[in-house]
Amino acid sequence: MIADERGRMLRSGLGFGGTRAAGSAHGLAMGGAFVFALTIGGTGHPSFASPPFPDALGKAAVTVEQLDNPLDHGLLIGNGDLQALVTTEGGRVVLSVSKNDVWDARLDAQRDPPLPTASLVRRWAFDEGPTLVNNAVLLESNSSWQGPDSYHARAYPCPRVCARVVLGASADALDDTAHPIWTRIRAEGTVNEWRSEDGIATMRIAGRAGASNGFAYGPMNVDANRYPTLRVRVSGSANARFFIDLMPTGTGPHFGTGWQETPTEPAIRSFALPANLTIHRAILYTWTEDGAIAENRFDEVSLAGPDGESRVDLTVRPPPTARGAIDIGRAVARIERNEQGIERTTIRALADRNVVLIEGVGAGRLRASRARDVPDAAVRRVDADVELLEQTLPGDAGWKGMRFGVALASKADRSAVAVVTSRESDEPGAEALRLARKTLGESPESLVDAHESVWSDFWSKSGVELDDAEFESMWYRNLYFLRTVVRPGAVSPGLFASPFSDDIAWHGDYHTNYNIQSTYWAAYGSNHPELGGPYDRLIVDYMPRARWLCRELFGFEGAYIPHVLYAYEPPPEQCEGPTRRQYIHHVWGWTLGVAAFSAQPVWWHYKFEPSREFLEDTAYPIVRDVALFQSRFLATCERSKDGKAILAPTVSPEHWGWTKRFERNRNGTFCLGMFRYLFEAAIEGANTLGRDEPLVAEWRHALSLLPDYPVTADDPPVVVDVQDAPPIEYNIAVPATPVFPSDVVTIWSPEPQRELFARSIHALRWNGNNSAILLSVARSRLSLPDAYAFTRTELLARLRPNRTLTLNRNVPGMGINDFGHYTEQFAATMAINELLVQSVADVVRVFPAWPLDRRARFRRLRAQGGFLVSASCADGRVEAVSIESTVGGRLRFRSPWSAVERADPDGGAELMTQDDRGIIALEARPGATYVFRAGP
Repeated sequence: MIADERGRMLRSGLGFGGTRAAGSAHGLAMGGAFVFALTIGGTGHPSFASPPFPDALGKAAVTVEQLDNPLDHGLLIGNGDLQALVTTEGGRVVLSVSKNDVWDARLDAQRDPPLPTASLVRRWAFDEGPTLVNNAVLLESNSSWQGPDSYHARAYPCPRVCARVVLGASADALDDTAHPIWTRIRAEGTVNEWRSEDGIATMRIAGRAGASNGFAYGPMNVDANRYPTLRVRVSGSANARFFIDLMPTGTGPHFGTGWQETPTEPAIRSFALPANLTIHRAILYTWTEDGAIAENRFDEVSLAGPDGESRVDLTVRPPPTARGAIDIGRAVARIERNEQGIERTTIRALADRNVVLIEGVGAGRLRASRARDVPDAAVRRVDADVELLEQTLPGDAGWKGMRFGVALASKADRSAVAVVTSRESDEPGAEALRLARKTLGESPESLVDAHESVWSDFWSKSGVELDDAEFESMWYRNLYFLRTVVRPGAVSPGLFASPFSDDIAWHGDYHTNYNIQSTYWAAYGSNHPELGGPYDRLIVDYMPRARWLCRELFGFEGAYIPHVLYAYEPPPEQCEGPTRRQYIHHVWGWTLGVAAFSAQPVWWHYKFEPSREFLEDTAYPIVRDVALFQSRFLATCERSKDGKAILAPTVSPEHWGWTKRFERNRNGTFCLGMFRYLFEAAIEGANTLGRDEPLVAEWRHALSLLPDYPVTADDPPVVVDVQDAPPIEYNIAVPATPVFPSDVVTIWSPEPQRELFARSIHALRWNGNNSAILLSVARSRLSLPDAYAFTRTELLARLRPNRTLTLNRNVPGMGINDFGHYTEQFAATMAINELLVQSVADVVRVFPAWPLDRRARFRRLRAQGGFLVSASCADGRVEAVSIESTVGGRLRFRSPWSAVERADPDGGAELMTQDDRGIIALEARPGATYVFRAGP
């Protein structure tokens, strides 16, 4: 039954890509995905579609004055499957190339403890035997498990960087620069710093215990026969160690000090060097023994001998870099030429194939991205103009592993980098070679036209023009960033876009207690529901395991989705062992509302792009089975004096953990909101399809059992995250979640409830991490007076020079911002959308939180029901509103005027009747457009 149901889901149009067409050489192309055209300043191709506001799109171009930092200044390009992060390193342009389906999906399941069943949790809470280790792992009292578990033992499962491409004719040696420079080569910590002051170089690192960072100095040309002693004057913190490598040119002998304890007071350490060593590069490493900040201060690093000494220059000398820009309308990055050896370069991740096209610079070199626990890639020169990298990612008992090939082909001043995986071809290396050579064999004009046609069609779907230059450009830029990592048919990206390190935080996985849903939030309202396809696929693929996990944890039917998912998780029946290759965190994996939260974007996809086929084959099976879990779980819960269920045990997302007798594990606000949302979705889905009447009755009864949200005893009260808890500083702003993302407390809710949540949102304290978008949208949903100002303040406080957004405010010392480019922050476009148009509760509202004294126009933003909305405002009033119905159905529109009329195509007008909330309703025809304006 599961196989049949999954087959129906696939047939409903999810576009499961990444698999080749049998016997077809064209199975790798993404043709037919979409076509998109752009005209900026009148320079676009005449046959391409046009964006609604070309000037606004043109002004959203990204420019940076330097490219030497992958986080602050790196340029993100991609086609939704293949990405390249463009930076400079050692005076050369470097591309870190990644592809969504390249995952090292091994899981050391034998390391994991037994599953945290409901029985185990309850027995621990009431002191009936089980133990809790570090508030993280629940164990039977006789368990011999010691850990670490699979999540904390290895870097995998995780995405892997495919390759680094070093551009330029002199790219044979990245460190072959005219003047020695310092280059960061290792950064395993959350803090990885190098600074120099008064001739003393200080290295600092913090993160996990045993993490190290490294900085290389070169080029050098020092003969150890003349200078046979390495002399180091160093001091530092008690938890630090240092290591120095002296590297030759090529493969000759080298020297390493090994890890040395750092003296806390300045001291000299000397090391005898081997003969016949020609030193080309010196590398300094710092290690933190305990994960806390560790510091090494180098007063001197020199090579000494009878002829004197040769000193390493400890002053910081920035390597040559260049200015760069992205024309997001055409999805092209450009690097400016400079006098330090960087040539003018144009780079595109071609939209119709997995190829990075590079123009304007001589042939470069492929470099493997080396990682622990992964065999080295094989890199070879196929002929004078072609290099090939082939990599095998090992498998395990539940996953067969994968291979990929990266080919770099060059012709004159053009190069093509093609990436193919074993999910696409049985011979990925050979296919990558074919694709790279084929691309260079086509005319540059046809390649660029095909690429720009796809992007032009994309931008033609919607647009905004705002009297707020920062917001206007942010809307376009974050939609561009989203499109670089998401396309129909591709594997979903994880936590980070364009990863540039294989030591990726949180495994770069799919965190479902906030992060991965946020990645897709902007897609639906921006009129790009097709971008939800990779998320739909992620959840569809997990459903067999979700059903099994529900039975294992709770003992009844349904579907339970925990807070961590990985790519390529096999169905449990294909796996062995008691956990069936299932990783679940014993605490955060018990946030029960996460199952509904994980299903919500699939339901949104249906709501914003209604299709009975998609509902029947994809959305409804998911919400049905999650709702079944919820109702069956509620049936096991105790009842309070008023007959309501006590929703327990559950864990507030990233707060409290487990507590004895579930003192902080009852009636969580997040879980109550998501339970309500999902029950209502399941009831709507069943009624629309005309099925499952007994389940609808069960869900209605379960809805009636849900208690009110927990509040303080203050007068007036505020909402808290769990029953009987005090307000705290939140990571995820739980008290706001019934407003958003749960969508169950709305502007249409009873006034006392609206006032309660408005008050709670204003009083809420949070640490700045995961809730900038959440709190912005929640304010807009309730039309709070500070919604625009709050959204603007919080989003602008996170801007990097390359216009990506940090997770927390972009201030020094905020280490969590250094982990990568968080895909969840691409939801900034949604935060701006919600100021302009909303459709929660299936009622269209225009400018619900936008200051009407600021001019604004938007075209074809999408609302629930499949309605495309266009509107404008100026001088404190809303002008005409146009609503196009894509599929027909009930249109409900909240009039912004005291009287409203509908304009007729013949020039006449019909005065519309509003209810007491200002809502007009009509039955819309598919394809019809309705224009509303202020009435007499």
